[in-house]
Amino acid sequence: MVDTKSVRILYMEDDAGLARILQKTMQRLGYIIDLAGNGEEGLAMAERREYDTVLVDYNMPVCGGIDVLRILTARQKHPPVIMVTGNGNEKVAVEALKLGATDYIVKDVDMGYLELLPLVIGQVLQKQHLINEREQMLAAMQESEGRYRKLVELSPDGIVICARGRFVFINPAGVTLLGAPGPKELLGMAMIDFVHPDYRDIFKAQMRQLEDNGYNVPWIEERFIRFDMADIDVEVSGVPFTFRGEAAVQIIFRDITERTLAKRRLEQMAHYDTLTSLPNRALFFDRFTTMLEQAKRYGTAFALLYLDLDSFKQVNDSLGHDVGDLLLKKVTERLTGNLRKSDTVARMGGDEFTVILSRINEREDAAVVARKIIYVLSMPFDLKGNQCSIGVSIGISVFPDDGDDTETLLKNADTAMYSAKESDREKYQYYVSPEAVEQST
Repeated sequence: MVDTKSVRILYMEDDAGLARILQKTMQRLGYIIDLAGNGEEGLAMAERREYDTVLVDYNMPVCGGIDVLRILTARQKHPPVIMVTGNGNEKVAVEALKLGATDYIVKDVDMGYLELLPLVIGQVLQKQHLINEREQMLAAMQESEGRYRKLVELSPDGIVICARGRFVFINPAGVTLLGAPGPKELLGMAMIDFVHPDYRDIFKAQMRQLEDNGYNVPWIEERFIRFDMADIDVEVSGVPFTFRGEAAVQIIFRDITERTLAKRRLEQMAHYDTLTSLPNRALFFDRFTTMLEQAKRYGTAFALLYLDLDSFKQVNDSLGHDVGDLLLKKVTERLTGNLRKSDTVARMGGDEFTVILSRINEREDAAVVARKIIYVLSMPFDLKGNQCSIGVSIGISVFPDDGDDTETLLKNADTAMYSAKESDREKYQYYVSPEAVEQST
């Protein structure tokens, strides 16, 4: 675990408001945060003081993030750099990683990246700690081969030496991590046989870099297949080595399965509703924005359905919250089971849902789906032995007729939903503008 009270971070950000928000957030976690208003100021601060890590915003008017990265990584000794980019700048993040950035994080409109930032910083500091440990271990090798062997044998990381792609040495931790009965069963086997097929091209590229160029390979997350055929998530690094006068490579790997699962759980919590596992508001708006951009680019139409369950409150109040939660789950099953895979169902909160119908040919297509939803949700639900019937009110807005931005389309679908709720006939309504209502009267 990293002691946050001793960690000093430099954040280069020209948006003073965003910088202060991040500073306060990280200070509450115990980090020490220094702010720089632009790249030149940040580089000067990095010259005067040592930092454990540096956060660099990509888009700065004075000495941008990429320029800062080039200058920092050119220095003989520099702290790990995390590039901070905006949505849609994944190419910039890849470029930054190639130039020497340790990691990156994408700023989102809802500021959700502030929750993920401590995890990213923790991983970066952990990687730096591992690098420092490895450097110390290599220094020990130069002092004494015997001392080095002892360190390797006691290391919690798996350490192997491969000559011509095959094991010639493996430490006890490596034997355990690979699930083998002992080292004898592994010696002479090909290292590539333990690499998951999805990662073999990456691993081969690592080995070529080690063998042909003699460069150290940075830590990369991969997946191994153990001796017992079970999968294991690992972080792998390598250095050129000489074994009994022959060129070889030393590969270090460690089990990161728990860390990977924790990261996935965080991502799940950030984008999906915990009760129904449907996309939450944040992911809904992300997909809605993407759908809108594609529709504008290709000139296609799509529809947004806003759903509000009728009589849900009565069920929740009379039968209890547990039954109410079960009802929401069963509603989710019926919704997802009666829509296309290309459509998106999201829970907006409470008993309200949204459905994005991608690529409709006519406005009537949305009504067909709405009637289908009304039918499947009108059928009784069996809730822990209680037979329950509910209804649903649906409002529909269609792009481009009812708006050309997310806020307008969502507001108009919500307005139409309330009209449906008040209607004595159809439980779904298309949005009708006030002008159209006046003309009809």
